[in-house]
Amino acid sequence: MRHKGLFFLLITCATATAWAAQTAPGAGGLGKGPVHISADSLHAENQPRQQAIYTGNVIMIQGDVIIHAQTLTIDAAQGKIQKATAIGSPVTFTMSSAQRHGYGNTLVYLPDSAEVILTGNAHLWQEKNEVNGERIVYFLQNQQTQVTATPGQRVQSVFYPAAANRSANGNGKKP
Repeated sequence: MRHKGLFFLLITCATATAWAAQTAPGAGGLGKGPVHISADSLHAENQPRQQAIYTGNVIMIQGDVIIHAQTLTIDAAQGKIQKATAIGSPVTFTMSSAQRHGYGNTLVYLPDSAEVILTGNAHLWQEKNEVNGERIVYFLQNQQTQVTATPGQRVQSVFYPAAANRSANGNGKKP
């Protein structure tokens, strides 16, 4: 039993270290510094796959990225993060270096392609500007966004002129 607890601690530390080491440089706060995860519980396994599942009031922080979720599942292969999936009602995140925040029912992070994917009533803001739809893919490397609507629905966007964004910071100057 003692070895099982040590194994869970090691897989969790290895998972967080691998995530921190692999994320794309220049990807906002992702990949910058250690990953801190707190949750009500953790279940980790190494066989048949490498996976760590955090449940209950999950908070993940890395650099300036903060994610709040009910469940966070980290899938790895040979110590390398393949995918991190956060589920909530909703999942929320902030990325202050890119001045972005958003929410959706599910957030998937794919480190190899440096993508953050929000699905299910997905909303993404940059400053006051907002886009929403069923699925939003945010490409961290080039800071591009792709939004898809639910069938029969439409993508919605609100963009404010630069003058409106300048006055939003309260001093009338460009941020």
